[in-house]
Amino acid sequence: MIGKMFIALFPYFDIGNKRKGIKERPVLVIGETDDNDCIILPVSTITKKQYYNPEYDIEIDPEKFPKLNLSKLSYIRVHKQAIIYKRALHKEIGNLKEEYNIKYVEIIKKLEGFNKNLVYNS
Repeated sequence: MIGKMFIALFPYFDIGNKRKGIKERPVLVIGETDDNDCIILPVSTITKKQYYNPEYDIEIDPEKFPKLNLSKLSYIRVHKQAIIYKRALHKEIGNLKEEYNIKYVEIIKKLEGFNKNLVYNS
C-alpha cells in the first residue's frame, strides 16, 4: 500500500460556510499504522497560487506521469501529511513508488527534510 495513490474520502473545513465536509481527493500513502490507519500526503491542483509552497509542493504533471491517472497538473503536498482510516481509501489510481520511483524518492526526501525542520524548530 505504501507508495500507492488512491482516491480517498478526505475531511476538510469550509471557512466560508464555517462547516466541516468530506470530499474525494487523490492521496499518496506514505505509511501504515497497526490500527487500520494510513499516513497520507494529499494531492491538490492548488487553484489559489498564494497557497503554493515552492519548497514542499511537488509538481505532478499528468503528461509526464500518465500512469498515475491524474487529469490535471497537481501537487503532492509534502507539508500537509495526515492520518486517515484505511477504509477511506476507495479506489487505487496508481503506484508512484513502482512506476516512478525517482519521483517517489524525491518526495520522501522532501518529507524527511520537512519533518526534520519541524522537530528542529519546535
